[in-house]
Amino acid sequence: MKNMKKMIMIPALVITLGVGVAIGSTTLLSGNAQEKKVLSMQEIEKKALAVVDGTVAKIEFDQNQFSSIYEVEVHTDTEEYDLKFDAYSGKLLKQKKEPLDGDDWDDHIPATTKIITKEQAIKTAQTKANGKVTKIKLDDGVYEIELKDGQNEYEVDVDAVSGSIIDFEQGYDD
Repeated sequence: MKNMKKMIMIPALVITLGVGVAIGSTTLLSGNAQEKKVLSMQEIEKKALAVVDGTVAKIEFDQNQFSSIYEVEVHTDTEEYDLKFDAYSGKLLKQKKEPLDGDDWDDHIPATTKIITKEQAIKTAQTKANGKVTKIKLDDGVYEIELKDGQNEYEVDVDAVSGSIIDFEQGYDD
């Protein structure tokens, strides 16, 4: 009698494991397709700096029905690089280089001036407005940060030296 119970239990266990594996693999396959995630601005910044050794002056997330991309502007001492990355894979899609012109020189804050990080500026902006950051740009000692929360759009300007909010605007996406 003992042998009979063991024989019945073993096929039941094999069937259970087989169903579990089949369900698990189906979930993994469909899950990967659905859970494709946009890379963070920090991940894209690292990729941009791996392409060009310089200072990131601007990162902007742009999404439409055909694509999701990050546009990144990196400055070296003499040149401006405009880079476009796929927002999901991080693949470099386009790279353009041009000499820094007059309006780019004022984007540089003297190296001796201590400024807050992009992350600190974003945290400060998010105390004023909730949402996903769609653009951050350092211009004339000010971090210009755009956030979007559903239909609401916000622009928060944060002083790069003091870390204080110096301007705030709210609008709606049509």
